[in-house]
Amino acid sequence: MRLFFFGSIRRSLISLVLLAVLPALAIMLYTGHELSGEVVDDAKSYALGQVQTMAAHHERVVDNARLLLMTLAKSSEVRSLDTAACKLLLADILARNSAYVSLSLANSSGQILVAAPDAPAANIGESKYFQDAMRTGMFTVGDYALLKTERRVVVQFAQPITGIGSNPVGILVAAFDLSYFGSLFSDTHLPERSVFTLTDANGMRLTRFPETEKYTWVADLPQMVARMSGRDEEGTFLETGVDGVSRLYSFKRLYIQGASFPYLMIRLGIPVDQALSEARFVLTRNVALLVLATILALVTAWFVGEFTIMRRLNVLMDATRRLEEGDLSTRTGISPVQGELGQLAVAFDSMAESLERKERERCLAEEQLHRLNEQLEVRVEQRTQQLAGANQELQKLLEDLQRAQSQLVLSEKLAALGELVAGVAHEINTPVGVALSAGSALAEKNHTLGALFAQGEMKRSDLMQYLDDSREGTEMILVNLNRASELIRSFKMVAADQVSENRRTFNVKGYIDEVLLSLRPKLKKTGHQIEVVCDENLVIESYPGAFSQILTNFIINSLVHAFAPGQAGLLRIEVVKRSDTLELHYGDNGCGMAPEIRDRIFEPFFTTARSQGSTGLGLHIVFNIVTRTLGGTIKCESTPGQGTSFYVVMPV
Repeated sequence: MRLFFFGSIRRSLISLVLLAVLPALAIMLYTGHELSGEVVDDAKSYALGQVQTMAAHHERVVDNARLLLMTLAKSSEVRSLDTAACKLLLADILARNSAYVSLSLANSSGQILVAAPDAPAANIGESKYFQDAMRTGMFTVGDYALLKTERRVVVQFAQPITGIGSNPVGILVAAFDLSYFGSLFSDTHLPERSVFTLTDANGMRLTRFPETEKYTWVADLPQMVARMSGRDEEGTFLETGVDGVSRLYSFKRLYIQGASFPYLMIRLGIPVDQALSEARFVLTRNVALLVLATILALVTAWFVGEFTIMRRLNVLMDATRRLEEGDLSTRTGISPVQGELGQLAVAFDSMAESLERKERERCLAEEQLHRLNEQLEVRVEQRTQQLAGANQELQKLLEDLQRAQSQLVLSEKLAALGELVAGVAHEINTPVGVALSAGSALAEKNHTLGALFAQGEMKRSDLMQYLDDSREGTEMILVNLNRASELIRSFKMVAADQVSENRRTFNVKGYIDEVLLSLRPKLKKTGHQIEVVCDENLVIESYPGAFSQILTNFIINSLVHAFAPGQAGLLRIEVVKRSDTLELHYGDNGCGMAPEIRDRIFEPFFTTARSQGSTGLGLHIVFNIVTRTLGGTIKCESTPGQGTSFYVVMPV
């Protein structure tokens, strides 16, 4: 699909101008991005420097407090706990240091002796900073505390007072007001809406400038605390403050020697908009100039294209339209000296002349082709008649081949049935012969006993002997006749199923036993063992004749191909019903098959024992029975020397 902006010459020229402007725009945007990055880096450096300055101020406050209290602690008035002199001294010191809220002197038990300014008597013995100072004998910084009445936060600095025996006799306490940093914040002249915050290690915002009263002694934002509590002790980050303003924040964790808290977090925030305002102004100005230059370039491209290109193109387009309408004699008449469009016009005129010549040649070729088509139609009709005759002959040959195949399959079935009849007849002959012999012997005993009775010479012992002989003969006759009857019944059922395609309900295990009984004449000549794994109560509705033919062909195939003469093997039949399918697994441990033979065993007339009378239709018949009659699937697995297995899955 064509792009809209390249659909015409004018739009293409405009698009080219726009594409030429794009690199300049990209460079300008990249330069603006770099400028913004530099501004941000400068703002980060500036903010970090400011917060470091604030931290240095706080450290100086602590150092000044340490120096002031240590100096006072060495004065004689303080060491002697002269309350009158200390009161004047502390008042004078407090007047000279506006950063402190109060100065006080306490004895070793924590009782306030002197306070400036004056305050009610109090005891600080339970405070942690007092206990730490008295225990260590060193300068101590207490926790930050909120003066609720005045709504400001102070921190206590404590210095022990050593007596004559080097034991602490009291303590000097100076309360520093964090509002002192408000004047420092104002003197720094930071950008508008900048904020300065002090937060303790527990995330409590001690104070904030500006809006000190509103944000003093309240919980700091969790994301701010997380940013400042990381691995770095100082750094910068972008975040939105509690007032919803996005700022560039710099922070520093301040560790104070002798403090009871782990550290203090100092944070300074500068609005991002003000930090980037200069870079945005430069970028906006440059983009405006680029847009103006682009408009001028587009107007120029429009007029240049109209006077130098479009007029000649209109002549070419008019000639093209006449050529499309069939006027092959049309020509543009543009001189080749008029640039690339002139050369294009000359090429167009040459093309029109060539088309005119080829049109004449085409008309001649069309007449010749018409004559050849008439001759070709006659040849095609003759060839079609020949192909129709050949097709009829091939169809007749195919029907003959199918009839021959059906006859061969029927012959294979009848031959298998004939072998079954011969084997069963041989099996029946033995019990019938025994029964006949027993009947003949019994008849002779009857004749002898009748003669003795007629002559009046029959004795009791002769009658007893006759009764014993007749009982034995009768039992022998019944046993052998029952055996023959069982063979005949099995033969009738299996033989009837093999020639019938009726569907009925039958017991699978019992039917397998009947099939094996009918094959006993063949099996008893070998030393093979047959193992049947099947549920005694498994009853299905299917085609028993098909089932019989599958097992018979599997077993005969194993007897013929799987074992050498005199070799004894194992034939295993396993039947399992799963849901609505029946799985038949037949296998032997014979010689197995090579892959090239295994892949062809279901092909009709394929056999490796044709010299032994095999037709190659046994497994082909099995394949057709499984797939067509039973609607199932069959698979063969075999490896040379590892035996052969057949897997049949059929719906029931």
